[in-house]
Amino acid sequence: MSEPLTRYIYGIHAISKIINSDQNRIKKIYFKKNTTSKNLHLLQQKALEYSLFIEETTIDQLTLLSQTSKHQGVVCELEDINLSVFDLQNFINLHTKPFILILDQIKDPGNLGACIRTANAVGCDLIIKRKSNSAPISPAVHKASCGGTSGIYIYESNDLNGIVKKLKNNNIKIFGTDHKARSNYLDIDKIKYDGVCVIMGAEDVGISRSLKNICDDLFSIPIKGSVECLNISVACGIMLYEVAKYR
Repeated sequence: MSEPLTRYIYGIHAISKIINSDQNRIKKIYFKKNTTSKNLHLLQQKALEYSLFIEETTIDQLTLLSQTSKHQGVVCELEDINLSVFDLQNFINLHTKPFILILDQIKDPGNLGACIRTANAVGCDLIIKRKSNSAPISPAVHKASCGGTSGIYIYESNDLNGIVKKLKNNNIKIFGTDHKARSNYLDIDKIKYDGVCVIMGAEDVGISRSLKNICDDLFSIPIKGSVECLNISVACGIMLYEVAKYR
């Protein structure tokens, strides 16, 4: 079991989003000292209107907190969470028709954040990601998600097989992706389901064989041009929005 993670997000747009949607989780917002940026001043004013704690600090400190120099002069510290603590059965009991996304071995933080952003936008209730051999939920992931990590449950585990079996035992349909699958994503409309879980894997290796073997249905996304595959975040968006059409 992992230790609780202090989550830092950075960037003007991402922090503005979290102030709007989930300000109760904000511990403190750090701003660049003596900034002349109009957008930073507006964000600082917004934070004060919500009675949030703010602190002015150096560029070096902002870079240290955010793990990047691309913080735009602002970093937000959120309450600690523990991604390994989650009562899946209680979640299932509370959601009669859950919409779940499982991400298997997504190593690029930008792709992971983009998938989370799409899942939030389409109305997913829960994201489950593989813990090992995957990008951690980092400031870069928060940035790429554009606030998508807020307002959605995110859980990480290495026992994805056990989780999927539990979902199936609770009558949740499991849809996987495989470029060799005979059915393509447009065939989703032929299947009846209430609760549903979509599994997406990294574009270079896909989802693991063991996960494929326990999926109820596998779907491909046809490629008509010369490229070998789609970016995982693009493929994820196609699958999630197609599933959402029939919920």
